[in-house]
Amino acid sequence: MTQTRPNFLVVGAARSGTTGLVEGLRSHPRVFVTDPKEPHFFALHETGAHFTAPGDQHTINRVAVTERQAYLDLYPQVHDYLALGDASVSTLYYAETAVPAVLEMNPDMKLVVMLREPVARAFSSHQYMRARGLEPVEDFLDAVALEEERKRAGWHHIWHYTAMSHYSDSLRILYSAFPREQVGVWFYDDLSSDYEATVSQILRFLEVPHIEGEASGIPRVNVSGQPKYAALHKAISVATANERLRSFVKSRTSYRLRERVRRAALRSDPLPAEAQHKLGPQFQTDLVKLRELIDGPAPRWLESAATR
Repeated sequence: MTQTRPNFLVVGAARSGTTGLVEGLRSHPRVFVTDPKEPHFFALHETGAHFTAPGDQHTINRVAVTERQAYLDLYPQVHDYLALGDASVSTLYYAETAVPAVLEMNPDMKLVVMLREPVARAFSSHQYMRARGLEPVEDFLDAVALEEERKRAGWHHIWHYTAMSHYSDSLRILYSAFPREQVGVWFYDDLSSDYEATVSQILRFLEVPHIEGEASGIPRVNVSGQPKYAALHKAISVATANERLRSFVKSRTSYRLRERVRRAALRSDPLPAEAQHKLGPQFQTDLVKLRELIDGPAPRWLESAATR
């Protein structure tokens, strides 16, 4: 029997709406997304997952699938899906390592790229890790100041708050390896302003017929924010760290129910003006390069950066 291989990947960037997008894609009966949705195979197939940050042992180190056969086993052998893939944001961040493995797996792979204004993306990552009870530093800029130290210590990519917000080099690697028609770029702004239309565009890109109403209303998943209640925040942190308890909760509840509980326990803080002022300039050169790579319209944050 021929081994099923993926034909698309949602490659990132982290905190740019990829989870919400995957929920929309999964609602289509002809689309298959792996479980876990982020096996990180293409990024980590050479090194394995041995990260050292708080929570890494029971999150990414546990769920990463870094052996080729184990990765292929995530896909069904008998199916009628038109599009099959995973949604590992590490694929974009580690593009130099990932792309050769993607090409070897399937040179016709379609790559879906979601991007977000870089400071907002970094802030959302920090808020998300705070919400999960893993980020010990409450102030965003204080956490950013620790970024290089954390990278040297082996903390995984979600903690690389500003580094993960530099996109141009990774996108250039994708474009140099694949025909333009196999690399689609969308923006968090698109998903937020018109979720159904954006999912429909991506389905067309994947050559899957859109079914009216399949992706109506953006699902509020993987939300970020500061905890409202210390006790509940502590309980979520304990549950995340306890594999047996985490498995029990997952077996008794739906993903969206768990997301509703998490969302109710969080407050969404706006991006601090000080953070935008201090961090924004470091992305200017990258955004100019990014705009040169992308054809067609772009959101205001990218257009304005490119014309300064």
